[in-house]
Amino acid sequence: MLFRSMTAPTIDTFKSLDLELQREFYSCFKEAMEELERCFSVLDQQYDQEVINEMFRAVHSVKGNSQMVFLDGIADVCHRLEDLVDQIRKGTCLYTPPQGEFMTFVFARLEQLIAEVMSTGSTSDIHVEVLLKAVTHVCDAPMSMRDRVIQTTLESLSGILTGSSGSSTQVLERLAQQVTSVEVESIPAPKDRFDALGFMALVAKQVRGQSIQQPGDQDKLLGLCFKLNELMAKPVADDQLRAAFYFQALGARFVSSPVFDIPLRCEPWEKAKALEQLTFASGFLRLSDQWCEAADIVEQSHERYDGLGPLGLTAEQINKGSMIIALIRYYQQCFHKAKKDQKTKIAVSKALGRINSEKGYRFSPEVVTLFNQMVHGDLLGGSW
Repeated sequence: MLFRSMTAPTIDTFKSLDLELQREFYSCFKEAMEELERCFSVLDQQYDQEVINEMFRAVHSVKGNSQMVFLDGIADVCHRLEDLVDQIRKGTCLYTPPQGEFMTFVFARLEQLIAEVMSTGSTSDIHVEVLLKAVTHVCDAPMSMRDRVIQTTLESLSGILTGSSGSSTQVLERLAQQVTSVEVESIPAPKDRFDALGFMALVAKQVRGQSIQQPGDQDKLLGLCFKLNELMAKPVADDQLRAAFYFQALGARFVSSPVFDIPLRCEPWEKAKALEQLTFASGFLRLSDQWCEAADIVEQSHERYDGLGPLGLTAEQINKGSMIIALIRYYQQCFHKAKKDQKTKIAVSKALGRINSEKGYRFSPEVVTLFNQMVHGDLLGGSW
């Protein structure tokens, strides 16, 4: 997209408009910002297509209003933001909280520029160009890399509009370097063009954002899975364990009244619902022979050591990866329940107590013992 100047004559034309019209434009811009913040707040918690449509209408409205009052540079930035939201609206890109954070940042800077034009009658072209380059950079980034691109872009943009035009020129140079870096990084080897695990991570992030049953730092939980797997002498390959971890909650998005835990004494419908969810999640993984073990892990992730799980598998019949994920998932649930009104270390101790009470029943004694060693070591090291 060609950059359209924000200097004279466009700003002169804007300033020649009736003062009431200028104020009306600014007021509508602020309302759109508030609407977008509301949309981001909802989408950070759950997927909602109507909210995505409202987000698109808000950006589209600002773009149109900017064109009407001759602020072409701002209209150009909004046009690229509109492209970004349209990707989300059409399903070619999943919404993630960093995208909301990025759009909030851009709109806040656009508001500063508008206020500057209204109060002083001028602004620097370079500031608008930086924002346009940044939005284009994010919009054109591959889906699997977008959140990382947003992070580096926001780091490059830190301080913009508070410094000189010289600092903005440096930002443009950094953005240009990032674009080159992303272009090189996003060209995978021919046999590895599709980043399966990256896509799984993206799907898992979207699912977690829609589920109040999945609180917590997922990267840390995955790290616990890896650490426990290592203590068990790595019975499961890391990529299989990672894929199973990402997809374990996916089935809940495809059934009504999902079940997130199966009590020992459950109703028949609860057991059937759980099996349906596991079939959905493992079925996606079985679409490729590469992820068959991950599918087994997901399918058996609600089994019990004592054989009273939904499939009736016992002890050594259960995949070791399933044991790991089941224990970490249970720890997560217990920890967050205790954390509501307790300090972190107390919450960890309470969660560990719940897990120890299930030793030999729900969980393998060997796995529980190793998990105890891991937690106590980290507690003494201050990692919790």
